[in-house]
Amino acid sequence: MKVTIDGVQVELPAGTSAIDAVFHAGQDVPFFCAHSYLSPVGACRMCLIESGSPRKNPDGTFVMEGEGDAATPKIFWFPKPMASCTMQATEGMHIRTAATSDVVAKAQAGMMEFTLLNHPLDCPTCDKGGACELQDRAFEYGYGASRFGFDRRHADKHYPLSDFVILDQERCIHCKRCVRYFEEVPGQEVLDFIERGGHTFIDTEEGGLPTGFQGNITDICPVGALLDNVARFRGRNWEYDHTPTTCTLCPAGCSITADARNGRLERVVARENRDVNEAWICDAGRFGHVFASEARLTKPLVRVNGELVETGWDEAIAAIRAGLGSHTPADLALFLHADSTLEEGAALEALAALTGTTSVDHWPRYPAEVLSNATLSDIATADAVVVLGADLGEEAPIVELRVLEMLRGGILPPEYAHGTAIADLRLVERPARKPEKLAVIGSASRLSANAGTFVEAANVDLLTLIRPDSEGARAALNLLNSAKSPVLILGADVLNGASAGAFATQLSDLVARTGAKVMAIPAAANSRGLSHLNLVPRSGGQGYAAVNHTRAAFISRLDPVATGQHLGGFTIVHDTHLTATAQAADVVLPAVTNYEKRGTTVNVEGRLLPLQQAALNAGEAVDLTRTLAAVAEALGLRTRIRGLKSAQALLQTRLGVDVTNLPEAGAIRPLGPVHTAPTGQPHRPQLWTERMTLRPDPWKATWVDRIESLVENKWELPMAGSGPQLTGGDD
Repeated sequence: MKVTIDGVQVELPAGTSAIDAVFHAGQDVPFFCAHSYLSPVGACRMCLIESGSPRKNPDGTFVMEGEGDAATPKIFWFPKPMASCTMQATEGMHIRTAATSDVVAKAQAGMMEFTLLNHPLDCPTCDKGGACELQDRAFEYGYGASRFGFDRRHADKHYPLSDFVILDQERCIHCKRCVRYFEEVPGQEVLDFIERGGHTFIDTEEGGLPTGFQGNITDICPVGALLDNVARFRGRNWEYDHTPTTCTLCPAGCSITADARNGRLERVVARENRDVNEAWICDAGRFGHVFASEARLTKPLVRVNGELVETGWDEAIAAIRAGLGSHTPADLALFLHADSTLEEGAALEALAALTGTTSVDHWPRYPAEVLSNATLSDIATADAVVVLGADLGEEAPIVELRVLEMLRGGILPPEYAHGTAIADLRLVERPARKPEKLAVIGSASRLSANAGTFVEAANVDLLTLIRPDSEGARAALNLLNSAKSPVLILGADVLNGASAGAFATQLSDLVARTGAKVMAIPAAANSRGLSHLNLVPRSGGQGYAAVNHTRAAFISRLDPVATGQHLGGFTIVHDTHLTATAQAADVVLPAVTNYEKRGTTVNVEGRLLPLQQAALNAGEAVDLTRTLAAVAEALGLRTRIRGLKSAQALLQTRLGVDVTNLPEAGAIRPLGPVHTAPTGQPHRPQLWTERMTLRPDPWKATWVDRIESLVENKWELPMAGSGPQLTGGDD
C-alpha cells in the first residue's frame, strides 16, 4: 500500500502502524509507551500526528477534488491529532508530523509539558541521565521552560520492588511498559497501577518480583523510575565503556552490552537480537556479573614450601618446566571448561596434537551430542512444543521465554528500514495463552505450570514418548503427531543417560514419525561448538571425571576439588579466582572472564556468535590461547597457535568457517561432525544464580555507619564554624 508522510510517498505492507510508517519514511515522532515487543496502548499520547484518508462514494469510486486530469482523491483529515502507535496505516493515507504541522508540534509540546508537570528535576543525580528518553524528547519537542511554579507531587523514592529492582515513584511517567511486560512476556501479572489521577503509582500486591526475568523492566523503562540495584550509583551512562558481546552463562547466547568503568564491570544490559533473545535477558545474566570484578587473580602463583606465592609469568613458566621435568609432554592431561571459545578450543586441540597426550576433555558435556535443527524462532512460531526432561529456567531461560511466546500466538514483529516494528498492532494486552499447545514431561519447573499436559517423572528418556505408558505421555505424543510444525526440546534428564548409538536411532525414529524439529539443550555455553573439535579422551586417555588418575594436569576454569574430586600429580590451574582446585594446585595462572575475551561461541541452535573484549582491569591475566602458548614454551615446544588470528585461521581449516567478520547478531553455519565420548558422571546444569549478588552501598557504608557510630558512642557534633574536631572515641 502507498502512504504519504510529510509529502513523501512510501510503500508499506498491509497492517503497518502509522508510527512505523513515519519512521520508515525517515521522519521522527516522539514516544514513551510504545515498545517493539509489547502491545501498543497509546498511554503517553506523545506520538501525535495529523492523519487523513480518502473516502469512497457509494459506487466505489473515490471522492475527488480538482477538475480534469488534475483531479485527485480528496483527503478527509481527522479533526484532532491522533496517537500514531495505535493507528493502522491504510491505502492512500496522508500523515503530517511536527516537521510540517504546527498543530502537531504544539500538541506534542503540550503533552511534554503535562508529562513534566510532576516529574522531579533530579537529572544530575539520576542514573538514567544521559540515556533518558524523557530528557531527549523534552529537549527536542518541549517548550524549554516550565510555566508551573507550584511544588511537585511527592512519592516514595528508592522503593525496593525486589532486592534487585528499585522504583522511584516520583520519576514514573505511567507509560505502562513494565506492567505490560510482565503480563505479555513472562506471563506474570504482578505489577499494576494502584490508585488514580495524581496519586497513581506502580506496585505489587504481594510484595517482591518473581526471579527469572524481572530485570528487563529496568531496560525498557524510558526514565529513571526503575533501576538495576546492582548497577545503581556506579557511574553515569557517558562514563561507561559500552562493549557489545554475548552472554555465556547458558547455551542460549543472548546478546548483551557489558558496561565497564575504571576497569570494573559495573552493568550488563540486554542488546536486541531478533533471532535469539529479542530484547530480553534472564536475571542471572543481568545481575550475575559482580564476580568479574571482585577478588580476581591478577598474577601467577607458584607453590613454594607448601604455600602459594605471587610471582611473574617467567617464574611461573620456569616452575612448570621444573614440575614437568620428570614427565613427558604426553603425560600432561588437558581439561577446559565448555564455555571456552572456539578459538581456545582450537588452541587446546593443537597443543594436544603437539604433545601427543590422549587425556583431553571439555566439561561439562553429555555422552551424545545432539545437533539441534530447531531455531529459537521455530519454537516461538511452533504450533506444539513438547519439553522432555528439561528445566529450562536453569538450563536455558531464554528458550523458556520463546516457549511462552509460542503460547500467546508466536507473533514475531516485522522489520522495517528503521529496524524492528515499534508498534505491532497484532499484539494485545493480556494476551490469551493456549496451554494445550505445550506438554512437559519431567521434574516440576516454572514452565510446567503453563503446560496443558504435565507428567512428573524422575527418570525420562526417549522411550517415554516412543512407547508411552501413561495417559500424559500418550497425550504428549499425540500433540507431536497432530501438529503441523512441532518442536521437541530435550534437556539434561534425557541427555545424561543417552548413548551415542542407541539414542541417535531412537531420536531419528521419533522425528520420522512426528515430523518434529529438535532442540537439545547443551550442557554448557559452548558445549555444542567444542564438540566439533577433537576435545574428548582418545584411546587409553583419561577424561575429566578421572582427573585424580592423571600424572600431570592442566585445568582451565574448572573446579574438580569443589565437587569432591582430588588432584593426582603435578597440576597447573588456569582460573579467574582462587578456587578450591587453585588452592591445591602447584602453579596457578590468572585467566580472563568471558566478558574480556575476543572469540566465537556456538549457541543452542548452532548460531556462531562473537565475543568482544570489555575494558576490565585483569592485571596479568590472559586468555587460554596465550596461556597454552606459555605452557608449550615450558614443555620446550612451540605451538603455532599463539593468538586470536592464528586460532581463527586454524578454525577456517578445521571447520571450514570464517569467524573473523561475524555480524553482531551471529550466523548459523554447518560445522561438520561431532566428537563424543562416555561421561564419567552426570551433569545437572544450574544457572549461576548464586552469583546474583548486591554490592555494598558505598554511601551507606561511608555515612550511615558513621552516624550510627556517633549515636552509639555519644559523640558530640561540633557547632557551625567550630572546626572539624569531634570529642569522644578514636580519630
